[in-house]
Amino acid sequence: MSQSVPTPLREAASAPRAGHTRVSAQALTATARAVAANVFGVDPGLVRAFLRDDAGYLALTVHLPLPLAGPAASAGPTVLDRVRSQRGEIGKQFSELTGSLVSRVDVRVTGIVDSAADRRR
Repeated sequence: MSQSVPTPLREAASAPRAGHTRVSAQALTATARAVAANVFGVDPGLVRAFLRDDAGYLALTVHLPLPLAGPAASAGPTVLDRVRSQRGEIGKQFSELTGSLVSRVDVRVTGIVDSAADRRR
């Protein structure tokens, strides 16, 4: 037999509490790495992320290799175009996950990786 939670207890559990919440810089950095790895399709272990204060906002700097696009991509977008088009997605997803406001996302391409290779190596 299940009992429902009395209304006053339910309301008390959902009421905001006094205090504050802190998210460590390490947690934010790990989130930025994971988001960038997901957006660009590379192993998170290959991504380095740096955060800095930018007048109350967060500025992200990401260093990562780009996946090799394959033989059909020779007529496709340039590396610069690929990075520019996906840079905004990193900031958007990071903001959605952390609630932090992102002022800019800088991406430094450190190399090329084979996208067909197993990412779990």
